[in-house]
Amino acid sequence: MPVTIFIFPLLTFVNRAHILSTVVYATNTMKKVQYKLEDSLGYVIGRAGRSLANRLNHNFEKAGHDVTCEQWAILTNLWQKNGQNQKDLAGVSCKDKTSITRLIDVMEKKNLVVRTLDKQDARHKFIYLTNKGKALQQELVLIVQKTLMEAQSGISAKELDICKQVLRKVAQNLI
Repeated sequence: MPVTIFIFPLLTFVNRAHILSTVVYATNTMKKVQYKLEDSLGYVIGRAGRSLANRLNHNFEKAGHDVTCEQWAILTNLWQKNGQNQKDLAGVSCKDKTSITRLIDVMEKKNLVVRTLDKQDARHKFIYLTNKGKALQQELVLIVQKTLMEAQSGISAKELDICKQVLRKVAQNLI
């Protein structure tokens, strides 16, 4: 008798990326294959990512800054290289065209960045920091460092290094 397998996808979100986990049931024996969501790599990564983002957002707000962790990622890239193409910022922040447009729109309204048209191709836009966006760097970096210290509490440097190596391999496996 052939075995029929039903797959029920469970979506977990990691910084807006989807990770597919599955629960499999074999109908020939009606025996359930063991699966614990909380032991799933996708679930653990997603939960850690959301927890870190929530804490960072809380710490920004507590310090009086109207900045989110998503906006922080854009600011960080612009502090390293001001005047980046919107498409490039979308790539480094793992955002699609629509999401990056909305994010930049909000940042413009907050006077953190300004959008300029490419002189050679008006379809392309470059994003530059405003004076306000530039002025936030030192204070936001300190808040991020504090948040990372909270997140890394009780974790040795060796454990942290191994964790990063493993997560980089996971990411590379999925590219």
